[in-house]
This record gives sequence, C-alpha cells and structure tokens, in this order.
Amino acid sequence: MIFHSTLATLSLALAASAAAAPLLKETLASGFRDPMEVAVAADGDLYVVEREGRVLRINPRTGGIFEIAVISVEALRQTDPNSAYAREDGLLGIALDPHFEKNQRLFLYYSAPDVIANRLSRFTLKDGRIDPASELKMLEIPTERENRVCHHGGSVEFGPDGLLYVSSGDNTNPFESSGVAPIDDREGRTERDAQRSAGNTNDLRGKIIRIKPTETGYEIPPGNLFPKGKANTLPEIYVMGCRNPFRISIDPKTKALYWGEVGPDGRDNTDKGPRGHDEVNQAKAAGNFGWPFAIADNKPYPIFDFATNTVGKMTDPAAPENPGQRNTGLKVLPPAQPALIWYPYAKSDEFPGMGEGGRNAMAGPVFYYDPSKKYNILGKEDDRTLLTYEWMRGIIFKAKLDAQEKVEKLEVLMDKLVHPMDLEMAKDGSLILLEYGSDWYFNGNGSVSRLRPDDGNKPPTITIKAAANNYSVDKAEDPEGGKIVVTWYLTEGVTERILGAGSTVTVPEGNFQEIRAVATDDKGAIAIARIPLGGSGELPKLALELGKTEDKPGFGESLNFTVNSERAPDPGQVSVRARYIPPTGHDAGGPEFPEDAAKLANASQCFACHQVDSGTVGPSYLSISLRYRDRADATDYLRQKLKTGGAGAWGEVPMPPQVALKPEDSEKIIAAILSLSQGMTEIRGTTNGEIRLAADIGAEPGGAWEISAEAPGYAPARTRIPSK
Repeated sequence: MIFHSTLATLSLALAASAAAAPLLKETLASGFRDPMEVAVAADGDLYVVEREGRVLRINPRTGGIFEIAVISVEALRQTDPNSAYAREDGLLGIALDPHFEKNQRLFLYYSAPDVIANRLSRFTLKDGRIDPASELKMLEIPTERENRVCHHGGSVEFGPDGLLYVSSGDNTNPFESSGVAPIDDREGRTERDAQRSAGNTNDLRGKIIRIKPTETGYEIPPGNLFPKGKANTLPEIYVMGCRNPFRISIDPKTKALYWGEVGPDGRDNTDKGPRGHDEVNQAKAAGNFGWPFAIADNKPYPIFDFATNTVGKMTDPAAPENPGQRNTGLKVLPPAQPALIWYPYAKSDEFPGMGEGGRNAMAGPVFYYDPSKKYNILGKEDDRTLLTYEWMRGIIFKAKLDAQEKVEKLEVLMDKLVHPMDLEMAKDGSLILLEYGSDWYFNGNGSVSRLRPDDGNKPPTITIKAAANNYSVDKAEDPEGGKIVVTWYLTEGVTERILGAGSTVTVPEGNFQEIRAVATDDKGAIAIARIPLGGSGELPKLALELGKTEDKPGFGESLNFTVNSERAPDPGQVSVRARYIPPTGHDAGGPEFPEDAAKLANASQCFACHQVDSGTVGPSYLSISLRYRDRADATDYLRQKLKTGGAGAWGEVPMPPQVALKPEDSEKIIAAILSLSQGMTEIRGTTNGEIRLAADIGAEPGGAWEISAEAPGYAPARTRIPSK
C-alpha cells in the first residue's frame, strides 16, 4: 500500500507515555571536534571520525584516545567560517569490516580534496594506524560545493549479511525555496534543484546505496531498486527520494533498513506544498521515498515554476514524475513510500510523543531482548524496539514495533543530551552514544558515552593534580562509600603504558601525550581524569555554570551564571551573551549575514578587517551591532562611519572610508549588521551575575537559548538550554 488508511493513522495517535527505566550514562572520552560517526569493534574499542579529518580510536576501559589518521578532506574550517563553499563537506562516516579483528579493514566516506566528489574508500590498519597506501577507492559521487549547498548524509553501515549501506544527501541549497520542495528549474540554479539528485534515478545523491564489497571493489547485490543495465538508472541505488538521510541502521534479524530523514523548514501548508516534516523511515525492500515530490505520509508537492511564480501539476505519489531539465534518469519514478514516523516543528497530530521544536531526525539500532547478554537496556516487554533520536531536541525515543514492524508505542527513553550524533549497540548489550557537542560547527566538547541500565551503583569521581613530573590524586570518592582503586596510564602515540596503581606516580622520560587516572569502584564502575602532556598549546577553557530554573526560560526572563577556569580570568575582561536560536536551527552555528549582504561585504573587502562574530583587525560586526542597536540614530551614525572612516571608537587602527559603496548597498550592509544581535543580550565585566534574556522578538517558540562566555586568552564556553 502506498497510503496509510485513516484508521491506521488514527491508531498511531500516540500520547507521550511514562518514561522508561532510567539509563546510567558513563562518559568514556570527550574533547572531540565535530565528531560525525562512531563504529564499535568486537573487542569493545571505539572508532570515531571528526568532520575535519581526524580518525580516533578510544579504549573505553582506560579512556585512552589515540589519533590513528588525519584524512585529507575538503571541509569548512575555522579559518574561513563564513565560507559559502563546502558547508557540510568533510569526513562523514565510518564502518568496520565484518571481519575487522582479522583483516583490520575499515571504510571511510569523505569529501575528496582532489576531485569534487564524496568518496567511499577502504583502508587497512598497520601498526595501529591507518596506512594511507592501503586506500582502495571504491565509489565516488560527484557533488556541487558552491552556493551553500547542504545535505551529504554520510552514514556507513554493514548489514548482518555483509552488505554495505551508504547514505547520501540531495546536495542542494535549501534556503531559497520558502521551505518547500527545492525544484528550481531555471538556468543557473543548479544547486537549488533536487530534481537533479534525489529525484534522479541516474544519480547517487539523495539515495541510500547498497553494495557488496569485494577484494578489489564491489558487486551489486540482488534486490536493489534497479537491475544492472536498466537504462537511465544506477544499480547501486537501494533507496531513492531522500533529502538528507543522516543516520542509518539495519535490523540484525529482519535486515530492515531504518534512517532518519532531515526535512525542510516550511512551517505552514501553502499552495506550494505541505509544511515541512522530519521522518523516520523503514525499508523492508528497495523503494522510492518521495523527495522532492512527496513528504511524510506521502503528502505531495506541486511542480512549482520559479520563473513565473506559478503552481503547476500536483504530484501523484503512486506515479511521481520528474520534469526537471537536469533530470538524466527516468521521468516516471517508482511509487513513493510513506514514512514510518513523521513530525513537523509543531506537535504532531499522529505522533505527539515526539514533542515539538527543532527537528533533526536520526535512526539508531533495533533492540532485541537477550538474557545471555550482560546488559539489556530495555525489558523483555520491549523486545523488537527501534531506537530513534533527535539531534536538535536532545532526546532518544523508543518506538515499539509490532509483529508487522509498525509502530505500536512511542516513548522518551532519555533526554537532555547534547546533540546526539550516533547511537550504536555494543556487543555486551550496552549503547554507545556519540554526542556532537553544543555548536553547529567547530566544537571542542563532543563526547562518547556508554548507556547501560541504572543498577543503583553510581560511578566514582576523581580529580588529579601535577607537580613537576609527579602526579597525584587530588580527590577520589565513591557515592556509595565503596573501595576505589586508581590505575595510571600514559598515552604514547597510538599505544598506552600502564604506570601502576596508587595515589601518586612519577612520569618517566619520553614523548607522551597524556596521563590518565582511572578510578574503579568495587562493582566495576569507572571514572577518568586526564592531564595533557608535552604542551598542547591549547588555551585554558572557560567553564560556564547556570543557576537552576523551574521551567524552560522564556523571553524576558533572567538566568544566574558563574564563569570560572583552572586559571581564574580577569572579571573585567569577561563577556557573557544569551542568544535565542529558533527551532529551525539553521543559524545554530552563530549569527550570519544574509546572502546578499554577505556578497556585498565580500565585494567591498569588508571581511578583510571584520568578521561576523570574531575580532580581527577591527571589531566583530556582532560587537558593533550590540553597541549601536539601541541608538535611535544607529543607521545614520553607521552610514556616516562607512562614508568617512576614522579611528578611536574601537582602537587605534583606522577604518578607511568606503567611498565606493553605493548608498543602497551601504543600507543593506548596515541593516545586516544591526540585525545580527536580534534575540541577543550581553553582560560584561563580571564572572558571577544575572543575564536577562531578550524580549520577545516575534520568533517561533520552542527553540533554544545559547549562553556563551568569552575572555581574551581563553577558549570560550557555550551551552544550550531549551526555550519555552
């Protein structure tokens, strides 16, 4: 069936139920920079890839973090954070070979720097590191990188039968189609047209690919969407019609494929199409899941003519057609399949248990109860439960599946997570959770944790201190008063050296990167403290603590805060900001200029001296916005400053007059500057105080507050909390 019946849809009107039994979260390692995906080896070791190219191995028993490779990738970098090029490129996914313990092979999916394509390659470990010479380039997917294109997917996963799945996004700029289907067929609008990718049977973008790896490449397994040799199709395609299938999983028993589909931003139903939904999808067999011609439970989009601004023929989900001029595949597509779960920004009528707010759907493993395993994170009654998670909302959900693998019950399993990025089942039955960190880009606080049933035994706590080459336990406690054993480790390249147990150790001479103390209580729970060695050159980090609130804070309310660090900052140099982030989350990486104003600023060389949110030669545009936004004559004042230039307001370096700027261009740049601080408040000169949140700016509720603290000579601190 292509459509859900009304009765079936109504039967899934699930209210949020009582929370499941609590899980205990044990942080195994942290400090990751934009971590993207984690793979779990049979021996328990974890392999994590970061967006800008690092590949890390983590020993969860000791907390050891080992850099085993830096892959050369095309990626957005902090040196040019406002670039419109390669916005979501990078090292995107990892999977371990099913026989990894024997052959030491792993698969990486990354944005190649030598060609404009995303590449799937196989590598082999040698002496604990990835051997660059071992790379076998298996598959390349040509992409666009200009004009703020987004959506690369990038999840890599093996099924129980040894078939390899790779998710690929539609590689499209989603910001210029009013939150509906980006099917802009005009000349010169290639990057705004998902008909060329997700809706194209002859293109691997907007797809989930399924292949069978071989010694020298791959074969096409039976059962994919198109047979090998069919004209205007590609046989690697298992699923088509995807916007951004970000995280995938395969049921270990039924082989059903699940993925979270990140949907468009449209807030309301219009004549251009339905409002945006995120999806959790299920494919028991190959199929077309609709995008950009249908969404959710097959809500259709019309063919919209961007040239004439007219609405054309409505899509028939039973036989969708692709009329795009850049379509190189079939015109009539396979029938569109409905999502398993779908939800908008607002509360879902069909799935109210999903809540409301920002959206970024992910799909994790399917849980099966197994009494032979050390852990069962759910009870026997939850046998065959799909775990899904929400990057924006910070929640893991459990979706109980019935005998037909349809959702019969939906509940929150765990919340208050920091952008859950990947969720994998370990061999012992525990869950491995990868959290991306608080920012949209350039995090330093990503982490990996183990989730297991709370047996009442809380892990110990430990801090350590240094004096010359001697290191000692500063404080170690067990919440239950049990005995603690402290064991010390040194990181040495991709290996570690055990120093022994006790309260004090001396580090021998050598080239070591880190010393760690692992505290283990009498029931096996652990805590890890670490100190970097050898001078990392990193700035000391600020820590930001917020006072408790009874509820989600709203516009105009106040928050108490405390800022500190291992080296106390000068209070007079500290600034604390609170910024409202709407539930779309697209600006969660920080304020930014509108595209037209950014082009003008680039053409006028404005960014040579100023950045949007960081000081260079001159002050950041955000600082300018905060200083002048409340002046009645702010626009006139800044217009005059652009015209005449000058020095003294922000320091001794003079700003040259911008005499070449046309008056209308000047107005656009000034309006963009003043808009940067919308929804933001700031307090300076204290490490302990109260910040008042912005007054209501007419934004969509249900977003988040980003609270940040900065000081010269320190790495900033940022945290996010949900808003009313």
